[in-house]
Amino acid sequence: MRNRIAVWGRDAQEKRVLITIELQVEDNIVRIHTFPEKVVTDEVYNAFMEKWRKGEEAELPEPDRVIARELSVTESLLPDDLRAEQTDMIVRAQTEWHFNVLSEKLAQSYRSELAEMEDRIERAGAYSSDLWNQAKAFWQKVQSQLQDKTLMREQGNELRKRSDAVFAKLKELRQAVNAQYEEESKKQKAKFATLLEDVEKRIGEGTHLNKVFQELRELQRKFHGVKFTKQDRDEVYGRIDSAFKLVKEKRGQGGGASTSTGAAAAMSRNESRYQGLLKAMERMQKSIARDEEDLKFERRRIERTDGQLEAQIRQAKILMIESRVSSKNEKLADMVKTKSMLEGRIEKDKQRAEKQARKQAERQAKEAARAKIAADMASRNLSPEEEAKLAAAAAAIKAGKKQSKANRKELRDAAPSDVVANFAAFSAVLAGEVDPPRKDKKQRTPAPSLLGQAAAKVDQAIDEVEHTVQQVVDTVKATAQVIGEEE
Repeated sequence: MRNRIAVWGRDAQEKRVLITIELQVEDNIVRIHTFPEKVVTDEVYNAFMEKWRKGEEAELPEPDRVIARELSVTESLLPDDLRAEQTDMIVRAQTEWHFNVLSEKLAQSYRSELAEMEDRIERAGAYSSDLWNQAKAFWQKVQSQLQDKTLMREQGNELRKRSDAVFAKLKELRQAVNAQYEEESKKQKAKFATLLEDVEKRIGEGTHLNKVFQELRELQRKFHGVKFTKQDRDEVYGRIDSAFKLVKEKRGQGGGASTSTGAAAAMSRNESRYQGLLKAMERMQKSIARDEEDLKFERRRIERTDGQLEAQIRQAKILMIESRVSSKNEKLADMVKTKSMLEGRIEKDKQRAEKQARKQAERQAKEAARAKIAADMASRNLSPEEEAKLAAAAAAIKAGKKQSKANRKELRDAAPSDVVANFAAFSAVLAGEVDPPRKDKKQRTPAPSLLGQAAAKVDQAIDEVEHTVQQVVDTVKATAQVIGEEE
């Protein structure tokens, strides 16, 4: 129904008059004019019905009475001394106009909120995702009111035009930020490309793969902290992932590499999940903060609500926001629990990785010892029979078997004297027949007893062979240890 109506009625003297009623929505005022029947010609009546009611300009006579009344739900639109012939139209106008006033107040609150947003955007001068989210949330609220028909079409069109202007301004600001963002992304991509080229080169050489793997992990952590465009991020991530796979393949060719890479992969997955969880928690906290701001706003507004309809609308909105905040808080609590769990896993992964790194270092040291022993043995130019018997002696040492004097004599006859003597001496040490030689061993004072004389002779014998045994003891010991590890 329009905000202007014209009906025939009667005044206190029962004279027939034309009653015009106009609602001033912003002021919540009803203005009533009466015109005597004698001045309302057909032309005047048509002017009221065809032009005045539609808000158009028209030549109208002067009213004989002017009344201004506040629109009320309980009281009639007309004073007691005026009576309309079409009472149903008066009752309908009173009901609909009250809703229009409430709707206008709601629209006015949206206009104020939109004006504040326009001012914030103007003062910010740069794009912000928070401003975009606020504008988006605002328009969603307006759309909801339009769907519920608590806002008039004209009000919705006005708010839509202003909201479109806000989004257009934000898009312009975002384009400027995107241009700068893309430029920075290109610089970071070139920086990572340089680092990856060096890493890929060393992977191809196949040296210091453990160090390369650690550098890749550090590079991956830096990668997650840098902002890229989607295309640049995909390209850089693809190269990092390919480098990881290549390192794992190279390390898998050596013993025990698969376990260490498996632990590193698990730690990398947990760290990636942890970083993603932190970002999700940050977004959730910001979302809850925005909802709480909306809740404060609605509570402030409901305190200044004049009409019951608007109060009901705002109360429903408050309940909706409170429900949304409660749901988000539950999700945030679950995220906190998951965060604690991931922190425990990451700590365990780090400990496991450190342990495996130590084992890998020990394994590499053993490999270096094996190579050194092989080079030393190759320089002695032993015959195949000598090499076979030396291998048998090493196997006997590894198994902890005691060699008989005949076996030792056979070995002594077949191999060079210095090697066999050293092997035999070392075999005796490992078998527990004599104590290992000590460089800092103090010279004993011989006792007059037979037992003391025997001990002195043993010490003298040990001192005599110490120089010879010491030259090869390290080599033989390493050989036995390496062979034992390989078995």
